[in-house]
Amino acid sequence: MGTGGVALFALQFAKLAGAQVVVIYSSDDKLVRARGLGADATVNYRTNPDWVPLVRDATNGHGADIIVETAGTLSRSIDAAAFGGFIGVIGFTGGNTTQIDVRKVMGPLLRIHGIAPGSRSGFEAMNRAIFQHEVKPVVDKVFPLARTPEALAHMESGGHFGKIAIAVA
Repeated sequence: MGTGGVALFALQFAKLAGAQVVVIYSSDDKLVRARGLGADATVNYRTNPDWVPLVRDATNGHGADIIVETAGTLSRSIDAAAFGGFIGVIGFTGGNTTQIDVRKVMGPLLRIHGIAPGSRSGFEAMNRAIFQHEVKPVVDKVFPLARTPEALAHMESGGHFGKIAIAVA
């Protein structure tokens, strides 16, 4: 979900693993760019507010096996998940509370897990994969330290595609 740094790294790692990837976002221009990074299908949730059936269509009715939930749309992610699917909750840009029907988790045997920075060994393994496969992070813009307020305003605007960096040297 999304086209920020976390979502685009998830897209890149998923493609390394051979996954079919569906990206959901509100901008057609950014969805075209996500396809350029390897997204197999894209869904604009602004023009398709009921996006769950489109995710199911993109997965031949199966649903998503793994969902990286960055948007705070957990109840919809639950509906889009495949039987036995996994939802990694790593963000909540759309809000930090939700109401869910627990039967929708128990019936299809979904696993929902909060995601935070992992272990040192996991970090080292990720960096080996980045190096070996020459994965390049998607950086939207680099701001000098003195322009940090401008960088934060750029992030708040939602106009970025990928990471926003602040150069400290």
